[in-house]
Amino acid sequence: AENYVYRFNGGVDKNTVIKCRSKLTQWSRMNPGCQMEIVFASPGGSITAGFELFDYIQQLRDRGHKVTTGSLGMAASMAGILLQAGEHRWIGHQSWILIHRASFGAIGKTFEIEDEVGWIKRIEERIISIFTSRSTLTRLKIKRNWDRKDWWINADEALEMGLVDEVRGKLPEHDE
Repeated sequence: AENYVYRFNGGVDKNTVIKCRSKLTQWSRMNPGCQMEIVFASPGGSITAGFELFDYIQQLRDRGHKVTTGSLGMAASMAGILLQAGEHRWIGHQSWILIHRASFGAIGKTFEIEDEVGWIKRIEERIISIFTSRSTLTRLKIKRNWDRKDWWINADEALEMGLVDEVRGKLPEHDE
């Protein structure tokens, strides 16, 4: 059986999303219903490009593909959101997830900036919905933690919070 593993390395942007989608599409057409895995090692990036890939992964799942998502190194920002797209989610023991508020630069007249801020707040609500639907985190806990600063979460904490289903590569514990 073919092993379909896509390594998503680097930032989330229009080009990396197109590249990933085209490979997943190829696998889907060659082998309808096959299992696929996407491993993120990413500092994150574009929210809109990331949402495009998130929705596409959901479409693949709806078409009968089992999509596993994982992370080695880090799944920061948008990559942490994309990690939530898989049916089964795993993280390497030395990996980190970063959750933080959406960041955009807005230039223009006051009403244009106000419109942009309103849209960003709507995007943040979507992000919160994804995290609360796929974990034990509450809206309040997310808002409390991401308002303060970047919220770095290690593999064990991610498992405890339900952000992943499995931690891989954990070293055996030794007695002192």
